[in-house]
Amino acid sequence: MNKKRYRRNLLALLFILITAIAVLFAKWYFEVNQYHDIEDENSYSWQRYMNEDEFTQLEDGMSYSDVVRVAKGRGEKISEDVYIWDDELLLTQSYEIHFQDGKLEQKKIIQKRGYSSR
Repeated sequence: MNKKRYRRNLLALLFILITAIAVLFAKWYFEVNQYHDIEDENSYSWQRYMNEDEFTQLEDGMSYSDVVRVAKGRGEKISEDVYIWDDELLLTQSYEIHFQDGKLEQKKIIQKRGYSSR
């Protein structure tokens, strides 16, 4: 009798574990692929970067997903809640976006090394 209860409990635990893994995988898969759809709309790969017009469209309070839609591509995560997008055309400029509680808090243009003021 105890062996049957043990097996039943073990199967229930295994079912819960498999379900939890499936949910976590589905969440990860959705997060990764939702941005692929946005980037796939670009005619050229460089269009997934940001340009100054897109940068000026960004407003405080926007979510990361909103910023990705405006830029038409994902940023590179450089630290917790900080992402960077390279400029579409200028090799000497990037855009750094800071998020607080999932909302855009600060944005700035970063001049990269090798910048020339000529």
